[in-house]
This record gives sequence, structure tokens and C-alpha cells, in this order.
Amino acid sequence: MTGSVLVGRPLAAGGVADAYDAVVVGSGAGGLTTAVCLARQGRRVAVFERHYTAGGYTHAYRRRGWEWDVGIHYVGQLAEREPVRVLSDYLTGGALRWAPLGDPFDEYRLAGEVYRAPVGFAAYEAGLIARFPAERAGIEALFGLVRRCRAVLPVLALGRLSGPVVRRLARALRAAAVPPEAMRPAREVVEGLVRDERLRQAVLTQSALLLADSTARLPFFLLAVLFEHFRTGAWYPVGGSAAIARAMLGPVRAAGGEVFVRAPVSRIELDGPHATGVVLADGTRVRAPVVVSAAGAQNTFGALLPHRSGDHPGHGNGSGDGDRLAGMRRGFPFVLLFLGLDGDPAELGLPRHNLMVTDGDCDAFFNGTGGRTSGHFLSFSCAKDPTWTARHPGRSTGEILAYVRPELFAPFHGSRWRHRDPDYLALKTELTAELLDQLYRQLPGTRGRVAHHELGTPLTAEHFAGWPGGSLYGLAKDVAGFGDGHRAGLADWLRPRTRIEGLYLSGQDCLAGGFLGAVTGGLLAAHEALDRTGRARLWAGILRQGLRPTSP
Repeated sequence: MTGSVLVGRPLAAGGVADAYDAVVVGSGAGGLTTAVCLARQGRRVAVFERHYTAGGYTHAYRRRGWEWDVGIHYVGQLAEREPVRVLSDYLTGGALRWAPLGDPFDEYRLAGEVYRAPVGFAAYEAGLIARFPAERAGIEALFGLVRRCRAVLPVLALGRLSGPVVRRLARALRAAAVPPEAMRPAREVVEGLVRDERLRQAVLTQSALLLADSTARLPFFLLAVLFEHFRTGAWYPVGGSAAIARAMLGPVRAAGGEVFVRAPVSRIELDGPHATGVVLADGTRVRAPVVVSAAGAQNTFGALLPHRSGDHPGHGNGSGDGDRLAGMRRGFPFVLLFLGLDGDPAELGLPRHNLMVTDGDCDAFFNGTGGRTSGHFLSFSCAKDPTWTARHPGRSTGEILAYVRPELFAPFHGSRWRHRDPDYLALKTELTAELLDQLYRQLPGTRGRVAHHELGTPLTAEHFAGWPGGSLYGLAKDVAGFGDGHRAGLADWLRPRTRIEGLYLSGQDCLAGGFLGAVTGGLLAAHEALDRTGRARLWAGILRQGLRPTSP
């Protein structure tokens, strides 16, 4: 019952071929989605991951008998025939199972006031109206607008694909299905609908803490995406978050491919305007007519592509790409306190739902008027996974996440893992004490039961995940990036199909952040990398999956 959480084949174990049908750089949810979609169309795919296990921010790790996930705390749209369930079952053949968190799935503790996020728009709307009866009209208008924004993300995703027909269709759908409020700042829209600031905070806090930015910069449609994503509830992968990558490994291997770990890629090779493969850090050359980077735009254009003077935008690390990336914000970095507790989840009273805690202003930190850390996100995967107690009797684990200012850890950039400056260790000690104090205040039953803790920092995330600056979501997903409906967004050029023939982008920087954004980016990259026959088979397969009974 305590099998390994490690997923993938170490590069040192051998087995790398000289050539594949496709190479994927990075094994996060986006990269693995692309790899499986290609493999299911008969492509032999090699995935290269720098970390010692596959999964990116969906991986899990163990220390001293405790087990933690590092990024997956819940996923929505997993009810029967909902899009994430259909895609999950298509990617894994139904091998990946999900456990519902129940009702509520979130709890917000805002300056001492408690709000719970129930399952279903009707219950959510009714609960807010009961609490703020004077705001009834605004609440009804808010949920009406959320419903009108349901098609925004699919329309924007369609607009990231290539081809004149698709582009014309995307423009037509955008005009018809994207209300102007969708692209305006979420706080601005909510302030125009409701007057009570406590109600505003109850509506906005989830967006700020899940999307890692001020709601004065996040577009309203992303708030609507979160409401829609969790409309039918939230789920957690059975067996822990490592089950995600493990279930996606089979289809890649079935097509003759492999997911290699401890296999950093040093560069993408080009032959003129064509990508021809990759070179690994140990000098191994791997040829492929399709190269997919799921390592983020900054890594792709700033480190993996060779610099060539006079490059055009999208060709290597030329001035065009550098200027575009320099003008885009990175997402906020974070610290994550991993907790090991003595006692079963039930004994300790650990909630299945997540706790989000602020001082009553979810935006203050992100706007620069708050302290050095944001509000807090508390999650206990041990209480969500139905297999946990059998796998780890008498033990519990959890995580507390808070965002930090980039400059807080800037003095320590360039230092090596496990060889950090004493001031860095002192800062970790201070932040750990703050987060533990938050734990004991929110869940007093945990006091005296924490047997182990360790703090991951932006430098930790940068070391293991490779994201510059240690961001959770890569580039910021703000109004400037998406555009306001009248002017193009700064991120519009970041499409799955790059201007380098044979090179594609996958993952969060293609469209949106989080698990949903990553797998959507992975699906878009696979679509672009396939020929017409492959695309038809891909979408036909997903459609057939959607018509089948949902796996339990």
C-alpha cells in the first residue's frame, strides 16, 4: 500500500533512442497531456524531465515516512461528461480515479468572518443572498454574468490555434460569446455590481489566492472560470497526486515512447527555421521532427533556443522575443510549508475542504500595500484521498501556501541547493514560524502534533521545477496579457504553434494557469503538432470518450 511515488525512467538507466516522432521538454500536466495525445495517434514520444520524478507541479514526494503533493489540491469539472473528466478518462483510459471533496469544497476565513463555497450555483447564490439580502440584485447580476462567461475560455483557446478558418471562427465566436465585462479587471466588475466590501471579498478571495494576483489585474472571466470549474464540486486524485503522471505513463510507453527523468535538456536544435530535436545536458542528441516545449516561455525562448543575431520574433532568443518577454510580468513566487503530523486525519479534525485565510483584503499584498506574504491557503491531501489511512496509518500531512514578494529571496539567487547562505536559512525559519502560527490559530487541534516540517521557497521551486523566479503559474495571467477586447494582449503571440517550424509550446503559458490551463495548453499543442488525419482521430477519440459512461 506504500508503493513508490516516483514516476518515469532515469536517464542513467538507458533506453534513449537516437530519434523519435516527437520530443517533449518537461513532464508537467501540459507536457504529459501533449505526449499522451500524440501517443494515442501512434506517435513514438520521448519526454525529458529535469527532476527526479515526472509530473511537474502534480508530483508527490516522501520524506521520513510522510508524503506530500506539491501543487494539486483539487480539480473541478469531473462530474459525468464534464470536460475535465472526459479528458482525464481519454488520457488515462479511465485508470485515473477521482474522489469528491464533498460540500463545501472551500472555506474562506476573512478577518474572522467565515464563508463556505457550496456545490452548485443555486446554493452559492442563495447563501450569499441570505447573508447580504440588500445586495440581492447585484448577486443575481453577478451570477448571471458568470453564466454568460462560460464560453470565454474555449473561445480564447480556439483563438490560439493557427489557420485562417479557425481564426475567422474564433473572431466570430468572440464577438458573439465574450461579453465586454469578461476582459475587464475582476475587482472593477464586482465593484460595479455589489456595494458591500465584505461581499466583494467573499467573491474575490478565491481568485486572488488561487490565481496568485490582484483582482485589480485579473480579468473577470478568470473569476468566472473558477466559479464554473467548481460548479459541480471538487475532486482529488485517488492515491495522491503522483497518480496523475503514473496513469499517463502507460499510453506513452504503449506507443513505444518513454518519460525520462533526471534528463535535463540543454538546448533545442535548429536547422535554419526548423526544429530538429534536442541536446541533453550530458551531450546526447535526440532527433525529432516535432519538438514540444512544456518548460515555459521564458525557458524556451530565453534558454533552450540558441541566440542568433537578427532573429525574427519567434526565432530563437532574438531581440523580438526578448523584448516581448521583458514586457510581461512573471507570476508571484510562493513559499510552501510541508507539514507532517502525528495522528490520523479524522483524529486531528483535518478538513477535506481547503481553507483560505486573509485579513479581509485579498488584494493588499498583490497591490504592494500589504505585508511580505499574502493570505494563506491550507490544504490537507491526507483528508481528501480515500486510500491515505491504509497507506499511512497514524500519520497526516498538509501544506500551507503563501505568496511572497520577488525581492524577498532575490539576494539568494545564484546560491546552490543545500548550500544556501545563513541569512536564507534564517529567513526560512522566520517564515516557518509565521505559517505554523497560522496553522495553530486556524486548527488548534494540530498544536503539539506537528512532528516534521520543511519550507519550500521560490529558490526550491526554481531548482526543481525550473520556473524562472519560482512562479507557480509562469507568466502572469492578467488583463494586460489577455487584452481588453479592443487592444491585443501581451501574451497573444504565445501560441502553441511557434514561428519555428516543428516547435510547439505546451502548458500554462499557452493560455491560462493551473491544472485546467496546463492540460488545455497540452491539448492545443497536440492539435497543432498533428497532421489533419491525426487531428481528426484525436478529436474523434475525445468525443467517443465523452459519449461513454463515466468511469467510477
